[in-house]
Amino acid sequence: MKPRFNSTSHHLCSTIAMVTRGGSFMLWGCFSCAASGPGRFAIIDGTMNSALYQKILKEYVRPSIRDLKLKRTWVMQQDNDPKHTSKSTSE
Repeated sequence: MKPRFNSTSHHLCSTIAMVTRGGSFMLWGCFSCAASGPGRFAIIDGTMNSALYQKILKEYVRPSIRDLKLKRTWVMQQDNDPKHTSKSTSE
């Protein structure tokens, strides 16, 4: 398997200078080592709360499991953030 980047991609002559004006975004995504690659991803604009997290689970996790054809047991990992462990999310 070929590397994605050549061995000089980290050298200064291979980089492009950029000026950023601040701002950020959050990206949620999933992948499977056993399947055919990455699942769906969502760009989150603003602050994520329990309701948005639950929407992502419904609209991105479930379809990704179907798309990736995961027939074996799969594992959902999260970091115990309050929005991940809230009563409404657990239900």
